[in-house]
Amino acid sequence: MSTSEDPAHLRDHVAIQPASAEYAGQMERLQAVVYGVDPRDERQMTLNAAHFRQHLHVFPEGQFIALDTRTDTVVGVTVSMRLAFNPRRPVLRPWWELIGYGWLSTHVHHGAWMYGVESSVHPDYRGFGVGRRLMDARKSVLRRLNLRGMVAGSAIIDYHKVSDQVPVDEYVADVVAGQRFDTNLSKQLKMGFRAHAIIPNYLMDWDCRGYGVEIVWDNPDYVPARPARRSALGQAIPLGL
Repeated sequence: MSTSEDPAHLRDHVAIQPASAEYAGQMERLQAVVYGVDPRDERQMTLNAAHFRQHLHVFPEGQFIALDTRTDTVVGVTVSMRLAFNPRRPVLRPWWELIGYGWLSTHVHHGAWMYGVESSVHPDYRGFGVGRRLMDARKSVLRRLNLRGMVAGSAIIDYHKVSDQVPVDEYVADVVAGQRFDTNLSKQLKMGFRAHAIIPNYLMDWDCRGYGVEIVWDNPDYVPARPARRSALGQAIPLGL
């Protein structure tokens, strides 16, 4: 597909839907395209088909794909889990460790926050609102579950351009103030997230020099007094920390 295609026409053919095991192979291939790695190589710390199938058992409500319905092709993926997050204590762990090395074994069934594990869009489909629609699907779920909000780690992928001259805290402050543009963090701030903390050694990524920024989105519809609901596993889930 050419990115010159009319965005309105493209939206007509890209559907956001719950992920399913039948698309796990395509989800793996999308990771290879987006990140230029082999998802089957365990050294790459990248999600593969086996991981995606496991996610459906751990937290099925939190997994979505963007599908080009003309070709039945996965062009976007988003993965989420639940977390017992305390806003007063940043989560300063490496991404791969935090997500149970891809298996979401760190998912907390009663966690009051959603953690954004992964979100990626095929390069040919960027700039047409696919990523925002995937994010909206996540937000719809956390509202339905009455979660307090979403936490994620944003890789500051343009930091390598100035890292020799600009300290990381200054770089992030400039991006937050709108004085610098970071291809990843700036987009997420525009979606309503706020920068919460800088995470060293978050990713093994040269572009961000290993740094991530913990970002937080507070659910404006969160109701603290709402009673516990039941999870997909039939377990009672107390809401709130």
